Amino acid sequence: MKTGCLIKGLIASTIFFAVIFYVATNKMDDYIVNPIKKFSVNYMTKDLKDELRFVKATPEKDSLFVHLNSFTKDITKMKTVNLNTVNDLVDSIKQYLDDSLVTQKDLENIKVIIEAELKNERSKKN
Repeated sequence: MKTGCLIKGLIASTIFFAVIFYVATNKMDDYIVNPIKKFSVNYMTKDLKDELRFVKATPEKDSLFVHLNSFTKDITKMKTVNLNTVNDLVDSIKQYLDDSLVTQKDLENIKVIIEAELKNERSKKN
């Protein structure tokens, strides 16, 4: 092996590992963590949105969609997300949708559950 080839190989591998190290330490949230978190939360709430297709069209259903979308956005902005609590939240919301109708009382109860879960997740972060 020639000396020039060895030096070029060392320089190229050093640059390669420096780039990998930089991305892993500074850009990991942007390229790895956030997409995985977004996918996981969307996967969990997708089941609930599929179940909402069978619920009768009412203004409360539209409000519920708005609250679920804001919950999804808020939870993906957090640093850490406990997927078990998101799954439990989805299950508890499904209980209110058993009769295929979202009433004003159900909507208020679901809003309280969502707000409590967001408050709980935020307090865990601090």
